[in-house]
Amino acid sequence: MQLGRYAMVAVIAAFSSVAAAAPSPSTSVKPAPSAAPKPPSSASAPKPPPLPAPKATPKAKPDAKADAKDPKKGKEKETEPEKADKEPKPPNKALTSPNTAMQKAIAGGSASTESSGAESTELKALREAELDLFVGAAPPLGQPWPSELPTPPKGPFAMAGGLPPSEAPSPPLAASVGGGSLAWLSTLKMPDLPVRWDTRVVRYLEFFKDDPRGRRIMNIWYKRSGRYRELIQPMLRAKSLPEDLAWVAMAESGFDPAIKSPAGALGLWQFMPESAKIYGLSTDRWADARISPVRATEAAINFLSDLKKRFGTWELALAAYNMGYGGALAAVKKFNSNDYWELSRFENGLPWETTLYVPKIIALAVVMRNPDVFGYDNVQKDASLDGDLVDVPAGAELKSIALAAGCPLADLQSRNPELRAGRTPPTSTAKGSIDDGTYAVLVPKGKGAAVKDASGKLAPKGSTLERYVVRFGETLDMIATARKTTKQKLVELNGIGKGEVVRGGTVLLVPPLPAGSATTGTAIAAEGAPLPVALVPGTTFAYPDRQRLFYRVIVGDTPRDIAEAFGVSVDELRTWNAIEPTARLQEGMTLQVFAPKSVDLGKVMAMKSGDVKIVAIGSDDFYAIEEAAQGRKRLTVYAKGGETLEVLGKKHGITPAKMEKINRRPRTDVLAKGEALIVYVKSDGAAAETKTATKDPKPTATTTNTDDVPAQPQAQGEADATDGDGKAE
Repeated sequence: MQLGRYAMVAVIAAFSSVAAAAPSPSTSVKPAPSAAPKPPSSASAPKPPPLPAPKATPKAKPDAKADAKDPKKGKEKETEPEKADKEPKPPNKALTSPNTAMQKAIAGGSASTESSGAESTELKALREAELDLFVGAAPPLGQPWPSELPTPPKGPFAMAGGLPPSEAPSPPLAASVGGGSLAWLSTLKMPDLPVRWDTRVVRYLEFFKDDPRGRRIMNIWYKRSGRYRELIQPMLRAKSLPEDLAWVAMAESGFDPAIKSPAGALGLWQFMPESAKIYGLSTDRWADARISPVRATEAAINFLSDLKKRFGTWELALAAYNMGYGGALAAVKKFNSNDYWELSRFENGLPWETTLYVPKIIALAVVMRNPDVFGYDNVQKDASLDGDLVDVPAGAELKSIALAAGCPLADLQSRNPELRAGRTPPTSTAKGSIDDGTYAVLVPKGKGAAVKDASGKLAPKGSTLERYVVRFGETLDMIATARKTTKQKLVELNGIGKGEVVRGGTVLLVPPLPAGSATTGTAIAAEGAPLPVALVPGTTFAYPDRQRLFYRVIVGDTPRDIAEAFGVSVDELRTWNAIEPTARLQEGMTLQVFAPKSVDLGKVMAMKSGDVKIVAIGSDDFYAIEEAAQGRKRLTVYAKGGETLEVLGKKHGITPAKMEKINRRPRTDVLAKGEALIVYVKSDGAAAETKTATKDPKPTATTTNTDDVPAQPQAQGEADATDGDGKAE
């Protein structure tokens, strides 16, 4: 479902010859969607070399468990790709292998991008082959696609019950593609999708029938089809839809639900996050319903049904599934045609990918109806992952469900790959409501009754465990402290991954709240502990109808998130604090918020005015507190006259860079007699003779006894590491 996968075909084709000389990357950079340019002719685009055997794709590290699974490997001819030879290690690993730990430290969190992921090896191979198949076969710029091939007679191919139609033989085919006879097409069984012998359809059929690259890809896909065919096609028939729509999932993901496109599409049906939300596929730390074979198929059926209602033909519905219904509707209006085949011929009509997407699905449907003709009838299909759908308690452990079903845990995980934490979500996110507290899981066929009978015993271990909604700004450490438990225990209970940040609104399983503990979101300092310091700008604000609160920033917070949590605007948040909304907030910053009195403090972690020590930034109190924390005092000293900032700093053990930083002037400035400057000295080394600045200071020599504050030697070129000046002397 990614958009524009074949825009800028000339650019991709130009790079294909370079890519052939080097090992294939695990992911590819896809061009941004654009208007559908006509593919260049064979004279203007280099022809890619023959496609090498697909290599196993290295696993990426996305935020969620959405790594692409490598295709199973085998050595039999035309069944699975041979295992690729291991590439030699680079001579300097430090220059080629990223330091993910350092990346994470610099980024202040996960360094990976949410929208990127491992691409299917077979889909990548097919895309590269399409450049060879169709770039040279494309018509000259401004010319339509050829349509010289006869078309099967039109008829009711989409049956009401989704059953295959009776055979309707095509007229004799004398035309040829690539010089061969096409008479064999008239012997094929037709799918329950409408078929047109367009040149692109025929090229795909020949590719999957005779081209070693196509056979290699189809062998893998045909083998995997055994996993989901018996699950998907009955669901299509139940909705009176053509059962050959199942091959849309084959074209989208190669029947691997873990495949995640670089654009962020995920699952068998490659749902983007926005479309997933529209069709009820929720995503959180517990489950990503886009990966669920059952839930994603239900959503895809509803999506395709809506598109069919909108456009009236399966060809346009499939085109809209690929390019977006808004783009398809715009193309219909632009060219005043609702015929997909006509629209696919026009310059700047449909995206290049979409002009191939529909013919590809039709070709896949034909192949799957005629495995004997195409030579796949001897391929051993994978075992079906169909099963019984049964409701179990929310928060139930998968290993307990597997025990009740009498099946290996791996069997349960393969049928429910959307479950990320080894449990069903503590609150139901797909079937059922929060009140009934159940979640539907797919168990091996015939095991549903046993699991249902054991349902009462599958509740989370420990009858005292509660479902807890994390407050905005709350961390695992805070929850563990409030619940008199440990962070590690919460991690184990909830299957929290290493480096995972639990955000507000997440549901966790936690021990019960101790009797007498506070239930509001206000954070209160421990008894006897000093109040936390809240730094604010010097400007005073007063709102009679609002309450002044303070919020401590945690990893991942944004000004927009904080503003929404407190019911204020981002502009107001910027006015009340010295922040730039487009810059990233850093963990530990404290923001003041004048929130409406109606804000629910049970959903946010905030401190009231009486819970903090409020200090104006830049005030005497501010510097006193900050320097005391570093074991230093802030003093005002007076120059003798004629000395520089650098010379004066050395008398007090302060580097030139630090003197420049404190006083905001060059180190080479010649100071006038009696000129006041600021120095920071160690608390135990401050001279008794030090005088502080007054409104009318009397010009004197430097008033600090420099013998009591020895200079701190610093190596040439060494920066002031204590304060992070990062500037060499």
